[in-house]
Amino acid sequence: MTEQVQPSAASDSAPRRIDLVAWLELVIAILLSVTVLSFLVIRATHAGALWRDEAATVQLAQMPTISDIASNFQHEAFPVPFPLLLRVYTAVFGGNDASLRWLGFAVGTALVAAAWFNSRTAKSRGPLLFLSLFCLNPTFLTWGTSVRGYGIGCVFLILTIGLTSKAIRQPTRGNAVAATIAAVGSVQFMINAIPLIAAVALSAIVALAATKQFRDVGIVCACTAICALSFVPYLHSYLGADWNIVLKYPTDFGSLWEKLQLALREHSVFEAILWYAAVPFAVIVAAWKWLSLRRQTSSEATVLLFLIAVSVFSILAYYAFLKILSYATRPWYYLPLLCAIAAALDLAAAILSRVQWFRIAQVVVATLALSILPFQVWNVPGQRLTDIDVLARKLEQEATPNDLIVVNPWHFAPSFYRYYHGTTPWITVPTMSEHRVHRYDLMKAKMVESDPLSDVRSAIQQTLQAGNRVWIVGGARPLDPNMPRLGPAPNPYFGWAGYMSYWSMEIGSFLNEHAGNGQVVIEPMPDVNDGENVPLLVASGWKN
Repeated sequence: MTEQVQPSAASDSAPRRIDLVAWLELVIAILLSVTVLSFLVIRATHAGALWRDEAATVQLAQMPTISDIASNFQHEAFPVPFPLLLRVYTAVFGGNDASLRWLGFAVGTALVAAAWFNSRTAKSRGPLLFLSLFCLNPTFLTWGTSVRGYGIGCVFLILTIGLTSKAIRQPTRGNAVAATIAAVGSVQFMINAIPLIAAVALSAIVALAATKQFRDVGIVCACTAICALSFVPYLHSYLGADWNIVLKYPTDFGSLWEKLQLALREHSVFEAILWYAAVPFAVIVAAWKWLSLRRQTSSEATVLLFLIAVSVFSILAYYAFLKILSYATRPWYYLPLLCAIAAALDLAAAILSRVQWFRIAQVVVATLALSILPFQVWNVPGQRLTDIDVLARKLEQEATPNDLIVVNPWHFAPSFYRYYHGTTPWITVPTMSEHRVHRYDLMKAKMVESDPLSDVRSAIQQTLQAGNRVWIVGGARPLDPNMPRLGPAPNPYFGWAGYMSYWSMEIGSFLNEHAGNGQVVIEPMPDVNDGENVPLLVASGWKN
């Protein structure tokens, strides 16, 4: 009878080898995600009323008919699917502020989930770099969670990058279709995604062509064509809008770079340092790793080249986009770019983590982000985006039906329209026939008039002479004596720029000259974003 060989006690008690770095990667990624989700909850419960761009988007979505939305969507920054999504959401969950803030939470949570999906697909422990670089960025916490298309557009954008990486690694029909659907979703919800999707497509073509996978290059071209065709229905509305000339300003690399830095360091210097240090370092290491992998015929080398190209081409494509657009950019304009770079580098890190020292460096960066960033940005999620609702309630209580409310300048009208429900008549500077959305075509018509504020001055004069009060939402400061009269647009020196500021000061000068008394009723409030933190003034009496 043969004896069974029993395992020795030594082998039974032999400890399993624990990968401490892998354990740290997972734990820190989970802690980063929990921190981000906690901030998203605070944001949903403390962001308060909708600021003007959010109010305009919601009011566009709630217009009487779908045809009205199709006729007016070009006045906002997102194609038709986003207001249609809002229309369905408000019909199901309600259109009050609390409900809409939880939509922002849902979108932010979807972004975190998409980052985890990309990470797990790439066989990484967790999206350490994406959570550190993007999700804890104050610009994302403020504007990526607002009732705008940036957040959901970014969800589709990072899925496009992740699914394209997967399609390069595993070139199946299903993966190609999934990447195409994500790309179409991104451009349908966010026009700013167009240059970035183009950069993703070009990066895939370069990476595949470098390894002579020309059949797959043709598939990428076909998928890109489908994405481009999905945007064709909006081209006439956007390209035929001659009113956008009033939004154009001279832009150069310096001005765009300044606003990009603001998006990175407005509330956290460490966030900017993290980007300036981690991003170039990751790209350089990725390039070094690709040089060693390209000698092997592995899909990893192709994917890594694709991700390096996405990081570089995204910057070039987005710069060209902003240069052609030629708008005075704001921090939220850079959300899609930051999202694309962070997503690409996070996926590249999954490959670079085969090198132990890079894994350790990534853990150190993520640990620093987890240890420092929450304390630098802790007040951002609780910051309100507007005080217009507070001013509106004050006016409902104190303004009489014979008084006059002047909203100065006119672009505060959408949020005031949403929150003011009193009986006092109100006008804007200059007067507009539409207050629900930002109608820059109406502004352009005012700009070419010789005296666009004559009706505003007349209404103020009649109200004050009758012994009633004029309330100014947004304040009004006197005209700078050194500033020349602009006259009808375009001004020989300023072009189409500066008219809103000039009109605001012109009304300030008129009140300063003719109002008998004036006082500030509400000062700009603490813990309100500077973009729409405005005073409320009241003027009474008349003097010639």
